Parts: sequence; C-alpha cells; structure tokens
Amino acid sequence: MGPELVVDDLRVRFRTRSETVDAVDGASFTVGPGEVVGLVGESGSGKSVTARSIVRLESPGEIVDGSIKFDGRELTSADDRTLRRLRGRELAMVFQDPSTTLNPVYTVGEQIAEAIRIRENPGRQPFLAELAAGVSSRLRTRRRRSEVLELMETVGIPQADERIDAYPHQFSGGMCQRVALAMALARRPSLLIADEPTTALDTTTQAAILERLARLNAERGMEILLISHDLGVVSELCDRVVVMYDGTVVECGPAESVRSDPEHPYTKALLACLPHQSEPGSRLPTAEWPPADDRPSRSDESPLQGTVLETDRTAVDGGTTATGDRGWTRGVGETGGSGSDRGVDGSIVELEDVAAAFRQSDALVDRVLGRDERVPAVDGVSLELRAGETVGLVGESGCGKSTLVRLIAGLEGATTGEIRLRGERIGDADSRTDDQLADIGVVFQNPTTSLNPKRTVGKTIAEPLFEAGWDESRRKDRIEEVLSLVDLPVEYATRYPRQLSGGQCQRVAIARALALELSVVLLDEPTAALDVSTQARILNLLADLQADLDLAYLFVSHDLAVVRHIADRVAVMYLGQFVEVGPTNRVLSAPTHPYTQTLLDAIPGNEAEECRQWDREALAGEPPSPTSPPDGCAFHPRCPVASEDCTRVEPPLEAVDGGRTRCLYAGEWRSDDSQRSAGDADATETQFITNSERTEPGVARTGRDGR
Repeated sequence: MGPELVVDDLRVRFRTRSETVDAVDGASFTVGPGEVVGLVGESGSGKSVTARSIVRLESPGEIVDGSIKFDGRELTSADDRTLRRLRGRELAMVFQDPSTTLNPVYTVGEQIAEAIRIRENPGRQPFLAELAAGVSSRLRTRRRRSEVLELMETVGIPQADERIDAYPHQFSGGMCQRVALAMALARRPSLLIADEPTTALDTTTQAAILERLARLNAERGMEILLISHDLGVVSELCDRVVVMYDGTVVECGPAESVRSDPEHPYTKALLACLPHQSEPGSRLPTAEWPPADDRPSRSDESPLQGTVLETDRTAVDGGTTATGDRGWTRGVGETGGSGSDRGVDGSIVELEDVAAAFRQSDALVDRVLGRDERVPAVDGVSLELRAGETVGLVGESGCGKSTLVRLIAGLEGATTGEIRLRGERIGDADSRTDDQLADIGVVFQNPTTSLNPKRTVGKTIAEPLFEAGWDESRRKDRIEEVLSLVDLPVEYATRYPRQLSGGQCQRVAIARALALELSVVLLDEPTAALDVSTQARILNLLADLQADLDLAYLFVSHDLAVVRHIADRVAVMYLGQFVEVGPTNRVLSAPTHPYTQTLLDAIPGNEAEECRQWDREALAGEPPSPTSPPDGCAFHPRCPVASEDCTRVEPPLEAVDGGRTRCLYAGEWRSDDSQRSAGDADATETQFITNSERTEPGVARTGRDGR
C-alpha cells in the first residue's frame, strides 16, 4: 500500500493592495494509494492553487487554515529540509506549459539528469555544488546517461539516444511535455500532480500522454492528481473526480458516475456546456451563477442552488432563460450542413496551390556557400473562404496550420502559388493596401501574450484604428461599438489585461480584430486554454458576430468537438498538405482518410473506446520530418492500413463522397457496414478490408456505400 494524500478544509489566501482573495476556501478531498483522481472546474476555481499548495509552492499566496497530510505527515507545518526531501523523492509536479518549465539553455538530457541527482541527495543542495553542476555537463558518466535514456524511452520519446543532447526549442510541444514528465518520474514519486498536462496538445499527442500516465499508474502504483478543465480527459483516465467551484469542493465521486449522473447543479451546468452535448450549429448553454461580488456566503445550501443554463440573452426576472438558438442557423435543418447550401455570395479569400518554405539558417556564410536549405511548411494548399461560412482547420502540431494562417494574414510570404482577396492577388503585409490589410483580422491562441500588458483595453483596440488614420473622435466611437459587439461594458476600455479573466481577454482580442470592419477572421486556437463554460461563451459570441456581420472564419483547433459544432467545412492537414476536405458532418462522421479517423479515435472520453482497433502508441508517434518526407503517401509510416502501394505512390487530392481526399484507397479502407453506421453512438466495430480486396491504386468509388 502506498501513502495517502488527505486535504482537509484547506484555505489559501492572496493579499493584494486593494483586496484579499480567498483562492481556496475550505477544499477537502483525498487521493488513495494507486488511485487517479481528477480535479476539475472553471478557470479561477482554485484548482492550480490547491495543487501548488500540496507541494508548498503556493507563494505569493499563504495557507491560512486547514491541513495537507501525505503519508501521515503534515505538510503545512513541515520545515524546508523535509519539503526538499519530499519534493525530491515523494512528490512531483508536471506544470501546464512545458515551454516555461524547461530551461532553454540546457539540453533535455541534462535537465532530466538534474532531477535524478536531486533524488539521490534531496536534503543537501549547497550553493557551490549547484554552481559547479551548472558549469559542467550533468551527463558525465555512462551510468547517468543510461538512466536518462531509460526515462526518455519510458515516456515515449523516439530516438532517445539521438535526442538526449537536443535543446527544448528543438522539440515539439508534445515532446517537451514528455520531457517534463520524465523529469517528474526521475524522482520515482509516490504522488504525481499533473496540472493541465494536455491542454494545448493535439489529440494524438494528448492520447499518448494519457496512455503513458495510465501505464505508469498501473505498473508503479503511482498516485496521480490530474488537474484539467477537459472533462473528456478526466473521465478517461481517472477513478474519481473532484469538482471545484469558487475555491471549494462541490461534488466528488466515481468518474463515470459524475460524468453520466451528476448531482450538483454546477457539475450539470459544466457538462451541458460541452459542444458534443448540443446539436452542431445550435447555441451552446453556459453555466450561470452569481458574480464574485454577489456570491452568498457558503452554508449547507449550495451557492449554486437554482443555477440556470444561458442559451439566449433574453432577460427573465433579472436573469436568463433557456430559449434555444439565437437565430443562428447553418441553413440546412437543425443539425448543420455544408457551406454550399448557405447561399453565400462567393469567395472572399482564395488560395491556389500555395506553398511556403523557411530557411534552416539565416547565416550569411551558409548563403554564400550555397547551403540555403529550406524546410517546407505548407505544400500545395488550395482553399476558399466564403462570406458567412466557417472553415475548420485541424491537424497535429507542426503540420502547417499556423503557417497557413500567417500566409493569409500576410505575416509570411508564399514561396509559390497565389492568394487572392476579392479576386485580387495579394502578397505579404508590406505589399498590401490599407483596405486589404483592414479586411483580414487575426485572433491568436493565447490572449494573455498577444495583448500588451502596459496598454489598456481601449488603447489595444485603438491601435489598428490609429495606424489606419482614424481621428480620435472616430476611434472612441468605434471602441465603444466593438466592446458592445463582444459583450463587454464600455468601462472595460480603461482596464488592463491583468484585470481581466481569460475569457474577457479573448473577447478583447476579438474586438481588436473587428476594429477595422473586416470581412475575414482567422482564429488560431481561440478556445484552447479556456474552460468549457468560457469556451461556450466565446463560441456563442463568434456565432452572433458571424450572423450579424456575415464574416468568414478560418477556425484552427485541436478540439474536434468544437470544430464539429462551429464549422461548415473542415480541412484536415498533415505534413503541410490537405489530406481531407469536405462538409463537417461528413468528414467528422464518416472520414475517407485514415488520418482523420486517427484524430477522431484519439479524442479522450470517446464513447466508441471499445470499438478502437488501432494502436494509439503507433499513431501517436511524431510525424516524419518535413525536411525528409517519406516516399509515397506521407502518412504511410503511421497508417494502420497502409499497403505496399502506399510506400511508392503519392496520392493526389481527389473528389470522394462529397469532399476531397488524399488517399489511394479513399472510402475503401472501411467496411461498408462501418461506413453506413459512422457517427452513430452505437456504431458497430470498425473492420478493415484486406489488400487483396482493394481496387487498383488511385481508383476511388463514388458512393459512401461503395457502389
């Protein structure tokens, strides 16, 4: 039996110049030996502060009351020497953003080795010894190097012997998160605390990380406290779920029970916010509760008694009521449809065979010597963005999605091909007219880094207006107008980003993009770091704006449930190319390319879990390097149904079943029965036909049922 973690009536307080904030206010829960417990709740509910308090990293907050016991030892009163020993051997934490966790000036191998060294001598870390360790390699001995390689292999880092001396910037986000996990495992902890470890990862990388955590729990009996706002992730990995609201625990129980039959109104509200719970194209419910300043004091009665789900802005008795859609439909019944049925006026942006490549080195010597090697990022992409339509762009990290956004926005220049705006060819931002620049706006993934912390909201929105030559009076009117469009009070114009929540910051980013009365909005992971209720509000806002202003959206996301809900068409990208394009309801229900099916199968909490046939670990391996792509189909090294032909023949993007697919056997790698039942929650087991049953390479059947 391993040690037990017991958190009892924990209270953590932050003191600011203007007020005192009780971030955690009476939280209580346990993590038993060998157990995986999920801690969920919205941003600001106290999840991360609770986790950091367990390892005593709560500063600048302070624990003012309550108890944290691990293996019977009280941590709230433990001295520094005891805490160093516990952090070095018993307690480990994986933080949300590996780019800030890892030291950019040390190799990943050295950082893992440092964690091993601390485990061996956690109680004694004198300054001179640390200084000496910092100026010499931490991989001095063959034994230490071997230990590091073993840990890298344990967390699934391929070619560990070749990558042990690489730096963090040479790794993808998913690989950096695996390095952070290896550093935590180097201490052989009894309890691993993982704070949002998969938030910004694509579905296949996310699936691989979850698979590793589950395997480590099974093999080592390691307790895991998993913090997440992704209820799918929690329900897949965890034995029990603890739901936090406003610093306290409101519900706790078995994961499946909490997910399928929640008791607390707040838990029910969170689950209702999930996109897959609503019809595609409908207005999402959002959890509503008293604002922070008006919340009643805690008592035996829940402060959320009478929680409502907001699906409209219709006021009822000073609150809201659920009245269904707010006039936003896709034009095809109640369940959405393809953009071709919407009666759009035509394409605003057109991409024709666009490609982009980047130099591996900008050094003058390399150019003089002719070593001007380039890395292809986008390869032969064609796409149209139409008024009033949303195109979803999905794919793994590094496939070229963000580069494509930057090409359309003019932040990068295309190597070959054409980008046209309203029929006129455009280049990078420097070559565009003021009107062309004003016609396309970008909303970036992380609003806290895309907003200048020293500028007020009003000045942030005014910046593009000032550059466009608007006078002060006109700028002021426009700021008030766009704040109203994104449902923010005019008073927020004087606030700074640090005074806003994550959802409010994202609304400001959207307002800035809308400032110049644009026609196209490029949304690069706009909801990736948001909790489910805030995500629902942003998606509803985007729908309202599109309905009111007839905007064209390019929506980049890893979350296929969000894409299914908001997009009319979907483009699936792999290694710089589109491998499948088509109407959302067809592509994400009956995909004709194995890679699309891979992304769908990797979704955490997928109800068809028992129907999966494919090896997650094989599918979650890193894509081939764009500098040396494989012969034939780029996906064949990871494809579970690849044949000999796939290694030799590069498939074209051909019309198949109402869309376009880059696969030699498009529509044929699934059985007729599985294709007819795709998208049904009770879908029968997917089967694959053998190579001998396939038709000639490149010949695609026209019907979904193979006729």
